[in-house]
Amino acid sequence: VPKGQVTTYKAISDALKSHPRAVGNALRNNPFDPLPIPCHRVIASDLTLGGFSGQWGDSVKVANKKAKLAKEGCVFDTLGRLVTNSDGKREIFKPVCGIKSSENK
Repeated sequence: VPKGQVTTYKAISDALKSHPRAVGNALRNNPFDPLPIPCHRVIASDLTLGGFSGQWGDSVKVANKKAKLAKEGCVFDTLGRLVTNSDGKREIFKPVCGIKSSENK
């Protein structure tokens, strides 16, 4: 997921033919957080922040996720819902597994 963009657990699971909870569990157990796997760039399907490192809601880890995304240029409203990515659009990045797409470069 490029810097300044977000995707959803569902978008990743659709690309992998998996389930959003499986994606969340894999990201929660990411031993390399935050890089090379930028898990902070994955949000819930309703475009809210979702969880981070196994925590949800009003937690330090979710606040840190929001701060990381804000530093990259993403804007969230007071309820934690995506307003825009760094490019000024309210779109999610759609991952493509195994296929290079000019849309996702």
